[in-house]
Amino acid sequence: MAGSHSNPLAHPEVQQGSALRYIAGFISTVVLMGAALIVTMRHDLPYQSFVELVGGLAFLALLSQAALFYGLDISRAQIWKSVSLILTVPLFIITVGLTVWMFQSLDQRTMVMPSSTAAASQPTLLQ
Repeated sequence: MAGSHSNPLAHPEVQQGSALRYIAGFISTVVLMGAALIVTMRHDLPYQSFVELVGGLAFLALLSQAALFYGLDISRAQIWKSVSLILTVPLFIITVGLTVWMFQSLDQRTMVMPSSTAAASQPTLLQ
């Protein structure tokens, strides 16, 4: 069985990458996520501004990773990979948002709070 022994380093996607791009992508992501961490730890901003700033920093980190790590751009060769990333981001935001909402309201939705009249008439374990 004769197989093709092509050089994997000759693949166009492998040739797009470079050590400089990976280092620049790593440094930019660390700086942007570090800035988001500092903003989160300081608690200086109103809630709406805080969410917008941290979301903007996360978006810039995502763009940095997409452009520098994965080489995504709007060229015809990369268009479908870019479109799939753009369509995945809203799903990610919805998933994270629903998870935050679920855990924030979990106690209210699952714990049965006894009413004051029912609690007064039923004996407790201590009685």
